Amino acid sequence: MITKFRCLSTPAAAYRRAPADAALRQIEAAGGVTTSVVTLVTALAPDFSTDLDGKAFGILQSLRPGAVIGGEPDTKPVKKTFRADDGVEIVGEVRGQGDAALIFLHGWCGDREYWKHQIRAFAADYRVVAIDQAGHGESGKDRKAWTADGLAGDVEAVVKALGLKRVILVGHSMGGWVALLAAKRMPGTVVAVVGVDTLQNAEFKLPEEERKQILDGVEKDFKGTVRMTFAGLLPEKADAELKKWLQAKAEGQDPKMALALMRDLFDLDTVMAFKEAKVPVRCINSAGGYQLFTPTAVETNKKYADFGAVIIEGAGHYPMLEKPDEFNPRLRDVLKEFATKM
Repeated sequence: MITKFRCLSTPAAAYRRAPADAALRQIEAAGGVTTSVVTLVTALAPDFSTDLDGKAFGILQSLRPGAVIGGEPDTKPVKKTFRADDGVEIVGEVRGQGDAALIFLHGWCGDREYWKHQIRAFAADYRVVAIDQAGHGESGKDRKAWTADGLAGDVEAVVKALGLKRVILVGHSMGGWVALLAAKRMPGTVVAVVGVDTLQNAEFKLPEEERKQILDGVEKDFKGTVRMTFAGLLPEKADAELKKWLQAKAEGQDPKMALALMRDLFDLDTVMAFKEAKVPVRCINSAGGYQLFTPTAVETNKKYADFGAVIIEGAGHYPMLEKPDEFNPRLRDVLKEFATKM
């Protein structure tokens, strides 16, 4: 959350003369920070960058209301169990404090560990929530009907349980569609949807024959189909251990749940999902280089939503896992657009 700062009467030169910890004590005692970002950050971090990345950004974040002056923010993970409207337990990890949050939603046959490189990195600046969607990971498996809208309802239940007032939903693959459906359910609460290699084309429909072939494969040979599918979602030169890790997670999921969700996603009215979300949609998508790649059709999507995308080269379907050092700054840049709303 970015806050408005009050002016200080203490001259900027005093900050330059004082050690950083002493300057922080002066700022704390005065109850604010100078409105001149350059003056403040030059005093405490002479190597600041104009976009407030790195050390300078960290200093300003440490001066937020509720932050610990001169110390580390509360980013320790807290495991929580929420209850969906139908009683299914939703297990998640929560870090940070406040009523504004980033909620991370994994894709089909994944779990919250998909975001292991993001959760801690962003918890210093935001309240962060990562859940195992129903049927996945540690969350409950006892649900009569598996639908993307049902998963969106689970997101709404988590938001209500945590008392969140403003959220940005970050969804990978299937999680992007769940995020759009959840945004429809929570007007005024969802600030934006950020998709990760997803939501590429609102008008795209897989040919019926291909859909049937995939569904038949999932139903008759779940593990074999998963192995073949995940092999097509990463570049040939992708890390072998990552491939094994992703496949192992997917193969461990319930085949009936996976089949039902896939069938529901194939039937989803994607154009209406874009239209009815009624929030800005931003994507961080792959530039291609893997077998099952879908190009991002920015102009097509703009017909149905406030849409924009940034592209990561050399990554497959999992840029947050394949290239976290490139992905995280891209995500931070996207989030800056909505800072005043959080």
